[in-house]
Amino acid sequence: GGASGQSDFAMAHKYPMISMNEAVDRVISRAHPLPQESVAFVDAVGRVVAEDFVAPRPHPPFAASVMDGYAVRSADCPGVVTLIGASRAGAPMRGAGNTSIQPGQCAYITTGAPLPPGADAVVPAEECRVDGGTVSIDADVDAGKWVRPVGFDIKAGETLVPAGSLVGAHEVGIVAAAGGGEIYVHRKPKLALLSTGDELAEAGEVEPDASSGRIYDANRPMLAALAKTSGVDDVLDLGRAADEPGALASLVARAHAEGCDVLVTSGGVSEGDRDYLKEVLLGEHGGGIEGEVHFGRVMMKPGKPLTFAEVQSKTNRGGNKMLVFALPGNPVSAAVTFHLVVVPTLRRMMGWRDPRLRRVHVVVSSDLKLDPERPEYHRATLDWQEQLTTTSLGAFTPGASTDDVKSTRHLPAAHSTGKQVSSRLTSMRGAEVLMELPRGPGMVAKGTVVSALVIGNVSSASVQLPAISPEVVR
Repeated sequence: GGASGQSDFAMAHKYPMISMNEAVDRVISRAHPLPQESVAFVDAVGRVVAEDFVAPRPHPPFAASVMDGYAVRSADCPGVVTLIGASRAGAPMRGAGNTSIQPGQCAYITTGAPLPPGADAVVPAEECRVDGGTVSIDADVDAGKWVRPVGFDIKAGETLVPAGSLVGAHEVGIVAAAGGGEIYVHRKPKLALLSTGDELAEAGEVEPDASSGRIYDANRPMLAALAKTSGVDDVLDLGRAADEPGALASLVARAHAEGCDVLVTSGGVSEGDRDYLKEVLLGEHGGGIEGEVHFGRVMMKPGKPLTFAEVQSKTNRGGNKMLVFALPGNPVSAAVTFHLVVVPTLRRMMGWRDPRLRRVHVVVSSDLKLDPERPEYHRATLDWQEQLTTTSLGAFTPGASTDDVKSTRHLPAAHSTGKQVSSRLTSMRGAEVLMELPRGPGMVAKGTVVSALVIGNVSSASVQLPAISPEVVR
């Protein structure tokens, strides 16, 4: 802000209030996938593929048995054939100089072993009678029975992991099966974190009480953890900065100079007489930087002062621009706004095709009073086991209708995490979604279906519905 209430008032209205949807659109339009790099496929977990990974060879590379049994010529079945050798996984047939199956012959074979030349089928061991060196087969056998042909699982030249795919354990296995070594992925962004405020202290540094006026800095450790869970582990910790514009400017400049793609700050963006950060980002307090603030207020609760800017060097205007997210200082506001705008930005930079938070439908488990001034992102936990009577489907976005909800029988119940004030960080504990509640007045009644943005790991949520024995159509 400025030095007086009047200048604060001017600053407050310098930036028009925008919706969260517009804020996310502006952010994503300025975040771009980072250049690609080659990494060992085993190190690519959590990365996004930049170029299609194409199979360099077929798999299996040879016709392989699907069963333990006997490799035969289908033309010899039914009949009695002579056992001449064995083909085992990793050890193709070696027997008395014979490497191929001639008419009237067979070979023992194990699952995954190469089918010997001359054979065109496999008969499971339990369907054969073995007597010394002969094998009796009583039934007809079709050519190709119990055999995986060359390229059955993977064809040479097949796209196995398309560009835009998020690499997980199964993708690693697929690349390994194809004999891949390295794959091209998008570079991860480098992120800087900075907490601002004269009141902040580290644990053990000072005892927070009325005499010191200090509180512990929860934001930096929390936001670093959120960055890590979002797939970003290259984090520059800029520490804490006092509410002094020159010091703030030098730290912002340092983040840019050290090649950070994103800077996330917390505090100093509201309307107090020591909230200088917007001015700093515009280059009004030195540091050799200049910037453009794309928005400085968002119609939301919590987090109205959320600010997004781009900063560059004054002396190298053609150089890289650093994206800056100035989050409010209250820890809940910082956490919620990080999820809503920073996470999609990081995803976009890492190459995600759809970087936005995933939206689900939930049933509110209690009456929720609405904020009369702003839409609210209400923290909640999910419970699929509690079945609530649905009283209302609410209103859908343009182009949608209530037909989009086929059944609410197994929509999860959403339990509020309690008092939703922006300083109460325990309201984030266990939160799996942010319920999207409209501006009041009024309330959303228990049993109403609302939309919610996923911020937690739903795979660990309270999901344990009964197993279903499906109706079988014959």
